[in-house]
Amino acid sequence: MNKYEFLYKLGNALNQQKRTDQKEILGYYEELIQDAIDSGQGEEQFIAKLGSIDKIARTLSKDETFVEQVKTKQNFQLQMVFSTTVKIIGYFIFFTVVIVVGSIGISFLGSGISMFVFAAIRLSMMIAQTFDLYNLMMFVGLLILGSGTVLFGIAIFKWLIIESRPRLEKLLEMVQEAIKKVG
Repeated sequence: MNKYEFLYKLGNALNQQKRTDQKEILGYYEELIQDAIDSGQGEEQFIAKLGSIDKIARTLSKDETFVEQVKTKQNFQLQMVFSTTVKIIGYFIFFTVVIVVGSIGISFLGSGISMFVFAAIRLSMMIAQTFDLYNLMMFVGLLILGSGTVLFGIAIFKWLIIESRPRLEKLLEMVQEAIKKVG
C-alpha cells in the first residue's frame, strides 16, 4: 500500500479509538515514511516494515510510552518494539499451530476426496447394473458428505492463509505482555 492509503487506514483506526492526538500520530508516520522515501527506500516496502494498521493501533492503545515516543518523534520502527526473543517464541508457537491446523486441513481434504471418489465410482457401477433406491440414497449421501468434507478442508486452508498474519501479531503481543509481567 502507498503512503496515502496507509495514512487513511491508520486515521480510520485512530478514529475508532477516539484518539485526541490523531494528528500528531499521523504526522509522525507521514514524516517517517517521507524520510524513508527521501533516503531511497521503496515506499511500499518501508510501509510493510512498519507492520499492519491493526498492530499499530493496538500498540498505540496499549502502550503510552510508545505514544510518547511517537509524539516526540523518536526514530524507530514499530517492528523494533518487539524483542528477538519474543519473536522467536511467538513464531515457534504459531508455526506449531499452523502445522497442526494444516494437518487437520489435509486430513479433511483427503477424506473428503476419497469419500467423493468412492461414492461416484460405486454410484456409476450401481446405475450400470441394477437400480436400488437404498444404495442410491446411500451413495448420493456419501457424495454430499465427501463434498462437504472437502469444502471444510478448503475453509481451513483459507483461514490459515487469510487469518494467520493477524493472529501471529496478536500472539506476539500476548507473549510480549507475558514476558513484561514476569520480567
